[in-house]
Amino acid sequence: MPFFFLFPLWFLCLVAGLVLCCFENRRFLSSYFFLCPTVGIVAALALSTLVAWAGPRMLSSTDLWAKLVLLASYLLGIGLGGVIGAAAGFGAARKINRLLHWD
Repeated sequence: MPFFFLFPLWFLCLVAGLVLCCFENRRFLSSYFFLCPTVGIVAALALSTLVAWAGPRMLSSTDLWAKLVLLASYLLGIGLGGVIGAAAGFGAARKINRLLHWD
């Protein structure tokens, strides 16, 4: 399970964001450290779960190639969901920083 490696990194980013909240001149970075990994891991989990749920229904074949396509699309869903989620978290963090005047 690739999520075994992602959750400790996510927790490390949350701790780093919490530490950055304590420094006034680096406080704007804390929203990035909170939102980018959090939204990224939620999107990766959602997209990979969607692929794992819908994939076997779409590929009802029991051939080896169908299983390989399903595995590849699952791993691609994790990566693509992480990238999309991190970009959405980055945009949200930027908007929050502008609202709080932490630019």
